Amino acid sequence: MNRDTTGSRLILEVKELSKSFPGVQALDRVDMDVREGEVHALLGENGSGKSTLTKCIVGAYQKDSGTILYDGKETSFSSPTESFRQGISVIYQERSLIPKFTVEQNIFLGDEMQVSGLLSEKNMRKRFRSLCESYGFDLSPDEKIFRLGVAQQKVVEIMKALSRNSRVVIMDEPTASLSKEESDHLFKIISQLKSRGISILYITHILEEVFRITDRITVLRDGRKVSTLNTAETDREEIVNLMVGEVFHDIEDISSSANYDLPPVISVKNVQKLPRVRDISFEVNPGEVLGITGLTGSGKTELARAIFGAEKADSGEITVEGKRVNLSSPVDAINAGIALIPEDRKSDGLIMLFEVFKNITLPAISDFTVTPGLILTKKEYVKANEYRERLNIRLASIHQQTKFLSGGNQQKVVIAKWLLTSPKLLIMDEATQGIDVKAKSEIYSIVRELAENGFSVIFISSEVPEVQRVSDRILVIADGEVVGEFKRGARQDEILKKALSGKQEHLDNQVVS
Repeated sequence: MNRDTTGSRLILEVKELSKSFPGVQALDRVDMDVREGEVHALLGENGSGKSTLTKCIVGAYQKDSGTILYDGKETSFSSPTESFRQGISVIYQERSLIPKFTVEQNIFLGDEMQVSGLLSEKNMRKRFRSLCESYGFDLSPDEKIFRLGVAQQKVVEIMKALSRNSRVVIMDEPTASLSKEESDHLFKIISQLKSRGISILYITHILEEVFRITDRITVLRDGRKVSTLNTAETDREEIVNLMVGEVFHDIEDISSSANYDLPPVISVKNVQKLPRVRDISFEVNPGEVLGITGLTGSGKTELARAIFGAEKADSGEITVEGKRVNLSSPVDAINAGIALIPEDRKSDGLIMLFEVFKNITLPAISDFTVTPGLILTKKEYVKANEYRERLNIRLASIHQQTKFLSGGNQQKVVIAKWLLTSPKLLIMDEATQGIDVKAKSEIYSIVRELAENGFSVIFISSEVPEVQRVSDRILVIADGEVVGEFKRGARQDEILKKALSGKQEHLDNQVVS
């Protein structure tokens, strides 16, 4: 599908764009442009700045500095709604449709046609049919969204974008959860769009898609633009090298604390939680940090939740210290000695309005309870302060509301609350997400210290370098399956290639029902 778009006019330009958050420079003077009628891939590892850049373009974030030009005119959208009305649409990986509304209602939501102040269903139906005829869509306008498959819902979102005469469509991981056949259909639609002069900014981790459908590629790394290339003039190896930079050498020379002479702390055998977890098996030994990495949507979080009992596995066997356990709920997991630091600490890990000491002691509150309703609060203070010092939690007082702590210190509170339960296994899911560099380094040190003290840790992260930094062994997951295993010291590009190729191999072998 790729072609030379050198002579095409620029529809979107980004010049010297910068955006920072507390402790993090998310974008650093990024330059980029999109030509009319081209498919332009935006690539980079998780945390490279792709999401921040697109959010600055559409007005979800306001840039700190730099210039955005749309159709040759400098602009600064105040919100995604404004950019949508001006012709820039975003199709997010997470679908944004209203399940109980019909296809037609979702497409024209916020843009309902009116006659004399009243909704004109006749005009909307006419426009809906015009869209279907123009692009070959085959959908019933009266079908409820919740009755549609993932691929059909994706088509509805594209139709919604086209209904506003969008000139730029940003697609974020558009083939996530699609079969190969469904992905092929999406690529045909994209080909139609570009033939009509519509530009696509295409975000993906799947390099096979990039070389199949895009004209140019821009690579981001650590918030900076590394390069923009013509797709026809590059190859997979060059793109991977641009994404990861030089081979990661900045791994501390630490000795492993794993004890492989003792029986494993946990053994996971053929665990399934469809559709995201498929027949996964592994063991974790005493004092071992097992790293698990993979692309967004690979099934890492679902695996963690299945082991913790938050989502009961469909099948498989889990043993803790040689004893089979039935993990139907988090209570079962806690009783078995398993703790989970969840991906979303604010929603799932903490009660933000609680005082810090209350969050720390909550999972072990029975240890501070004499009789029902009588809690030894002073004992809670002592224990909370102990973990405050141990983990270097920076706060004014343990009586401070948790919501006022920085992201890194909130994460330390989550770690403290679970360490208080004396777990045999600690699962950390994206533990450094949304925290600054210094706090990340402290989390890494905590993980290694736990291992040295005999704890077993499963460290889950989409960021390959940090998995390399803390892990004794690394599993790579793609589409819910283990597609690779690496020892400490494995190269970053080797791990990333396995994650990327694993996804495509699964798509190629998928049976479409």
